[in-house]
Amino acid sequence: MELINSDIYCNRLVRLLLHYLDDKELISNEQLILIKKKIKNIKEGVDNHVPTDQEIQQTLSMLSDKVKVVYQMYLVSGIRKTEGSYLLANIHNLKTQQYDGFVKVTMNYLRNTKNSYFCYLPTDVYEQLKANNLKSIESLNYELKTKNLIPIKYCRKWFYTKCIELGIPDTIADYYQGRTANSVGSNHYLSRQMLADKNYSKMTNYLNVFSP
Repeated sequence: MELINSDIYCNRLVRLLLHYLDDKELISNEQLILIKKKIKNIKEGVDNHVPTDQEIQQTLSMLSDKVKVVYQMYLVSGIRKTEGSYLLANIHNLKTQQYDGFVKVTMNYLRNTKNSYFCYLPTDVYEQLKANNLKSIESLNYELKTKNLIPIKYCRKWFYTKCIELGIPDTIADYYQGRTANSVGSNHYLSRQMLADKNYSKMTNYLNVFSP
């Protein structure tokens, strides 16, 4: 760490690496912030921007109906881009549990250190996704890029921030986003799952007011 803080070339290399990891969603916001605190002058090259509700609403208002619900899927679940693609491609085959106002989709999408066991979605968003029948996010990516709108990766940051604002514990926000450690004991994991089931209604209640 001393070398990174004293050598300009090492410092720049770390900035570039962090920028790459952030862009590819290979590092969490918490890890970015932790590293940022330890490395001097690390602000440049690290994107910690969290879009406002107004920015998100503007993006939603400018998307076509066909892709808007896919963007909402990312916005209200906090899942990663690749996990959203997996959900779209397999939505008719994945098991769900019905709750009051939302569904819990069993993902069990595991790869390396990135795991997604469940995806929480408001019932109306889930039903629209099933009826939409889009199998990829290419159309959404195209509209976001051509219309210069908020990219998908910011949906994950917005979701986490909104969870904290709504009083959802950070450990449960992590759970929604698939950051549950593999070493967590089964009893502790089940308690998180129950708390996640209990707390997601806070998000659905907020979305009823938030949706443009």
